[in-house]
Amino acid sequence: MKMRFFMSVVLGGLLVWQPVFALSEADGDGDGLTDTEEQTVYFTDHLNPDTDGDGYRDGEEVQNGYSPHEGDRKRLRESDQDQDGLWDDWEITLRTDLTQSDSDGDGYSDGLEVAHGFDPSNSEPHRAEKRIEVTLASQRAAYFIGDVQLDAFSISSGLPRTPTPTGSFTVLQKRPVVWYAGPGYNYPDTKWNLMFKRGNGLNYYIHGAYWHDEFGTVRSAGCVNVPYEYAYMGRLYDWADVGTPIIIQ
Repeated sequence: MKMRFFMSVVLGGLLVWQPVFALSEADGDGDGLTDTEEQTVYFTDHLNPDTDGDGYRDGEEVQNGYSPHEGDRKRLRESDQDQDGLWDDWEITLRTDLTQSDSDGDGYSDGLEVAHGFDPSNSEPHRAEKRIEVTLASQRAAYFIGDVQLDAFSISSGLPRTPTPTGSFTVLQKRPVVWYAGPGYNYPDTKWNLMFKRGNGLNYYIHGAYWHDEFGTVRSAGCVNVPYEYAYMGRLYDWADVGTPIIIQ
């Protein structure tokens, strides 16, 4: 059998990750990751089933979203093994080297390239558009660089009496802290706010919500609520730019 890997190419100016194939499926240390995956995707020790020595096999940690390099049960979305500004789960998605800060050797760190919309695995300066998508029917949000999805998670959009606007928008403003208040609610010091619509005295944001954990159901006064963790809304806030497209449907 063949296993799938990916390489990055540029087609018509768009960054696209295409599948390629490697023949090796050997798992020499029996940790649930093939030797090829350990050497080219996760950069773990293919001769040691527990690279970080925390008592959990590398494959088990990866399957459950934890870093096989961090002994303190740190999640991949919270870990930056090479301190390049690119989270380890993004490095895996983008097929960069999570132990090297500059995977393509072009003099720019992987995190800096992704922050500005460039392919960190290609030394040629090919740029890909960032975008955020919110799907109300499934109560999910995702964000992308080119055709590559960096993250996805459950959200809470507006109640029927206070619906979330649909359509094509952009990030109009980034506000680190907002005080949300209205009939029946008062939420000061709310972090990570991306404004996407304003007018008629109403401003709409994608933002963290610390006052509930009912994500996946409609709950808000019209904004898009995201889990109140840096690993979710904080990362999105830092990654997005003023002008980043937002599609809500």
